[in-house]
Amino acid sequence: MCGIAGYIHLDGRPAEQEQLKKMTDVIHHRGPDDEGFYVREAVALGHRRLSIIDLSKNGHQPMCNEDGDVWITFNGEIYNYKDVNNVLKDKGHVFRSSCDTETIVHAYEEFGADCVQHLRGMFSFGIWDGRKNKFFAAVDRLRIKPFYYTQVGDTFLFASEIKSLLATGLVKKELNHEAIHHFLSLQAVPVPMTIYKNVFALPGGYALEIINGKVRVFPYWDIPYNQYGDADFETHKKNVRNLVWESVEMRMMSDVPLGAFLSGGIDSSAIVAIMSQISKQPVQTFSVGYDVGGSDYDDTYYANLVSKKFNTDHKAITVTAADVMSHLRGFLRHLDQPSSDAINSYFVSELAANDVTVVLCGQGGDELFAGYNSFALLDKFMQRDAKWEQLPGFVRKSITASLKVLPGSLSPVQKMARFLRDYGSFLNKYSRIRMELYEDEKKCIYSEDFIGSLNGADTMSVYSDYYDRVPANVDAINKVSYLDLKTHLGDILMRDVDVMSMAYSLETRVPLIDHKLVEYASNIPANMKLRNGKTKYVFVESVRDLLPVEVVERKKLGFNFPFAIWLRNELYPLVDFVLSKEVVEERGIFDYSEIEKLKHTFLTKDITYRRVWGLVLLELWLRSEHDHDEAFMEKVSELTMAPA
Repeated sequence: MCGIAGYIHLDGRPAEQEQLKKMTDVIHHRGPDDEGFYVREAVALGHRRLSIIDLSKNGHQPMCNEDGDVWITFNGEIYNYKDVNNVLKDKGHVFRSSCDTETIVHAYEEFGADCVQHLRGMFSFGIWDGRKNKFFAAVDRLRIKPFYYTQVGDTFLFASEIKSLLATGLVKKELNHEAIHHFLSLQAVPVPMTIYKNVFALPGGYALEIINGKVRVFPYWDIPYNQYGDADFETHKKNVRNLVWESVEMRMMSDVPLGAFLSGGIDSSAIVAIMSQISKQPVQTFSVGYDVGGSDYDDTYYANLVSKKFNTDHKAITVTAADVMSHLRGFLRHLDQPSSDAINSYFVSELAANDVTVVLCGQGGDELFAGYNSFALLDKFMQRDAKWEQLPGFVRKSITASLKVLPGSLSPVQKMARFLRDYGSFLNKYSRIRMELYEDEKKCIYSEDFIGSLNGADTMSVYSDYYDRVPANVDAINKVSYLDLKTHLGDILMRDVDVMSMAYSLETRVPLIDHKLVEYASNIPANMKLRNGKTKYVFVESVRDLLPVEVVERKKLGFNFPFAIWLRNELYPLVDFVLSKEVVEERGIFDYSEIEKLKHTFLTKDITYRRVWGLVLLELWLRSEHDHDEAFMEKVSELTMAPA
């Protein structure tokens, strides 16, 4: 796990190491163990190293082939590198290290751009091929590792974090209003866009190449459907168990201390159970609890059950609202661009980094195996559609016509109107479940000037672009899974885990989204994932015998923060100040009268805290990282840390 950065002058001008060092210095936290540079003619490749495999100098990057004409800067881990090495050795390649970085170099020499098809793991890399005067880059299939890039005039720049691109002084910090528009619905910025105009993120399963000064981005992988025939439940259960076990075992390779995040939920508990059976030493596990909310938020009870069963070396901390405020500046500094969920990973990463350099985490299981309530809700909505369609046509017409004359204040009428609005449209149903703010709601809170700058941007297009890639015969539950993997998992969870863990020089590995497991699970029928109201059915049954029954039957929580409680109490001064009339009108994005209504609704009614936290987080990030408004951030600290 490392940090990469670099640039290429497409017009042939000579590159400079001084500029490159600016890019790597700002991501020192991603690789505190070593730094390296390759600067030759128009090409500059930089690297910050966090040593995990082969701790010797042989793992120094950028790394080259034997002839010195192919160079790589690489971030990630290739778990099958020894198997790939054996294939390459049979083809005559000679290895100088036991580092997986060298595997990619030789795989590229042998297979060209198809080298990515041979890699199993998480990765983001850039390769300069001096033989062909060509640059090649790629990210892993699920975008666990990031790759940001931009072109300024005749200079192409890339890095693990946006702040590296900005450090050059070449990139204009022009806010992308469409990205802000999407953020308010999705709580993150969807790829390939970023918070800044003309700065892009390479999507999962995509590669990039530069030949003769021309940049081309193209996909090399997507989830294959209609595989594996008509296997029965027991076969799927057995295969899931085997694939999960194999994936966990592969991710336990390490030359440094290794542990696991443990929430006490099914996913993280199953991973710890498997690790405990493989490891010769007690697994080190880490959990976070909270001072408010009771058992609705604090799941350390279940984490302790799992720890006790498997005799792990367990550590836990209790987080308070004061802790959130005391860490706010550091959190925002590492966030890189707005995301409302990232703080969940920040505290557990800080805890784990005191004892280990690598952790396994359970993200991805819910998206892959239908673990969220959204899956059950959409299934319910689809069933309502089926019942509606069974009614005679004249009855449906009568009901539809009556809605135009009945008063809208009647709750049953409103419910029926919402049903008809979403009837027949998978995307409408999905967006109503997944979005925090809908298109009509966002337009209500925007200022007139901001609306005019959006040029018709529509967040539904993010979903529809992915939806169009799924074959029509794929069932609705697996369509939800596909969209969740591409958006919620990729844009929020994987990005947040990366930046928050790397803030503490901690490598996170995600066994439940190994691409072979993803390919297999995506083809399991819906009724084996969601059965009689039970979510993740096939996955739970595949690991049931490993876990305490209380954990198997528990209500899902995961790493949740009690923000709804904090924001209505200890942190309300933060909400009130950041969304005050003066601050809102100075920014110019929102209509303050509508923001005031939203604040009041949040205090008096049970609406999701993300609607408010997303607005607060956006302004905090803009003030801290975009504007660098120290006076504002000092005022935030004074208000929220003052005695009640």
